[in-house]
Amino acid sequence: MTDKVQAKQDLEFCSAELSKYQNLSRSGLKHHQLMVIDEIMIGLKDRIKNLRTVLYA
Repeated sequence: MTDKVQAKQDLEFCSAELSKYQNLSRSGLKHHQLMVIDEIMIGLKDRIKNLRTVLYA
């Protein structure tokens, strides 16, 4: 039971973090900075997908 609670908390945290990165203004950023942000977003999306699979499977 505590695993599901922790997974829900992690899902909420990752979703909030992803939202922050998605709303981030990208104007004025250099290419390597954009690549880092994209990598972080991809990692968060993968983690969210995995957490949803665990929670709702």
